Amino acid sequence: MPYRDILARTTARYLRVRPDGLEIAPGHQPRPHLVATIFDHGPARTCYQNRRPVCRSLDGIHALGNPNLHCHPCDLRPQCTPQVRLSLAIDDSPYQLLLAFTSAQNFIAYLAQLENTGHHLEDVPTRLVVINHRSWGEVRFEIADRGGQPNRLNPTETE
Repeated sequence: MPYRDILARTTARYLRVRPDGLEIAPGHQPRPHLVATIFDHGPARTCYQNRRPVCRSLDGIHALGNPNLHCHPCDLRPQCTPQVRLSLAIDDSPYQLLLAFTSAQNFIAYLAQLENTGHHLEDVPTRLVVINHRSWGEVRFEIADRGGQPNRLNPTETE
């Protein structure tokens, strides 16, 4: 595992998707869009009880904080939410973002777009845009130029 991945996993903070944007830190105003470098992605799972996470896995295999607890045989697995984990950097600070179903589908489509245009995920600045669905936020992904604006390779502007 590359050094930056190890460092990011140990120091990363979580971004939260809100209907009105991405919350970088508790109490800060959510941003409707931001530019990041995504340097890793993979499966994740979170088990919620009373809307609070009680167990989380950042690899979809082992529980976070308890490597001896495996997801597959766990009794709580039917209650878990499958997710896609993104490790990303915003202004050189590491973050983790857990994507729910629709946002995860958007990310997979974005990966296909990058592959079709010959780009590599970690080499392209990515603009994350939150679409407000009133009770939840959907994250969409766009290739950004170095200034953070949508790139001409994007088929449409989502805002």
